[in-house]
Amino acid sequence: MPTARSFWHFRFSSSQTQSLTIGIALLAIVGCLDWITGPNLDFSLFYLIPVCVVTWYGGQRSGFIASAVCAGTWLCVDRETGAKQSTPLLVSWNLVMRLAFFAVSVMLIEGWKNAGKKLAWMVEERTAALRRLAAQLSAAEDAERRRLAYDMHDALSQTLSLIKIHLDEAQIQCSDRTPAQIHLMECGTLVESVIKQTRTLMFDLYPAMLDDLGLVPTLQWYAREFKQRVGTEIIISEHGERTTLTTILTNYLFRAVKELLTNAVQHGHAKEIILTVHWEIGMLRLVVDDDGTGFDVTAARVPDSRRGLGLAGITERISSMGGRMEMESHQGQGSRIIVEVPLPTEPHLESNHAFTSHAC
Repeated sequence: MPTARSFWHFRFSSSQTQSLTIGIALLAIVGCLDWITGPNLDFSLFYLIPVCVVTWYGGQRSGFIASAVCAGTWLCVDRETGAKQSTPLLVSWNLVMRLAFFAVSVMLIEGWKNAGKKLAWMVEERTAALRRLAAQLSAAEDAERRRLAYDMHDALSQTLSLIKIHLDEAQIQCSDRTPAQIHLMECGTLVESVIKQTRTLMFDLYPAMLDDLGLVPTLQWYAREFKQRVGTEIIISEHGERTTLTTILTNYLFRAVKELLTNAVQHGHAKEIILTVHWEIGMLRLVVDDDGTGFDVTAARVPDSRRGLGLAGITERISSMGGRMEMESHQGQGSRIIVEVPLPTEPHLESNHAFTSHAC
């Protein structure tokens, strides 16, 4: 709590100096108008304007100083214009009342400002808490995906591989073209198909190469696989110095890009997709351009339970990470989606990349 000594001994900041300058200019205008018009017109309310301006921009102490100056100016103008004051006691009373009125106004304005600041602080705290919760949920989801992928690899995938080996051995032991051998061949084909599906499912759950190679190399590998499956060419270019991303951010960005690529093919019927990765200081920007049919940006921002969260879910999740996502699209003119996420201010540099790779 400031003492009387600390109240009068403080340095004005630049904002306080500017507010006092503006307040003095306003006070000069009001005082001149009050002096010119004389006691015929009452300008008492207008003396509150400089006090409010100085308090709002300069703070409570500046407001109290402005209150004293305004009350003194008001008193001087009353004397110069010949306003009737029956007794000296009435003059002192009016001065005290004006000072009290200004002081109460200053405290009310300062309280309003503090309430707004407290509300903004509470909103920031709640937003930060929601972001931390979202990060924890994402980490738990990634851990569960990783556990399921490893369980499928250690149990299901290896078991299927052993079954395939036994079927091949049984097929060799059978006579040529017997019904048993034909059935064994069919079973072997089915098991091989299930093994491929299992590998695809394990990759969708949690691609192990993300931990070993990072985001961009995994995207390049996925682009080649994607073209083999659907025929759409994906061009990936990377600019800037690659930095180390957190596991949570890497996994989610990979899943987000997969969602964007799938949407461009399934809904936009794109034949070519260009993914550009920009490594900047403190920020990672992903730009996805396609030559598809485009879409309604407003409708895409609304979650649809029939389609899953889709673009709306990505937007919300990116926002919870402190980033943003922009969508630009017109019917028949393709689309562009920009994803930006913040990075540590002093990241650990991995390597320097500036190249363009085509999914063959």
